[in-house]
Amino acid sequence: MLGLLASMTVFGLPLAIVFGIITILCLFITALLGYLVLKGKYNIPFAWHMRMAAATLIFAVVHAVLVIAWLSG
Repeated sequence: MLGLLASMTVFGLPLAIVFGIITILCLFITALLGYLVLKGKYNIPFAWHMRMAAATLIFAVVHAVLVIAWLSG
């Protein structure tokens, strides 16, 4: 069942790959927010960096589960 969900296509790509793309984008945004806060270039609350880090972890876990289900099924 989960393997079928992982192989479902969105924009012509399997859902597992789409979640991987979303995960890497979240990771880059998290790093960018951390850099901007550290350098003081923009007035971004540090809480946004932490929220993006949490979102990145959630997307990474979902991506990993989908990939494992996709490979095993």
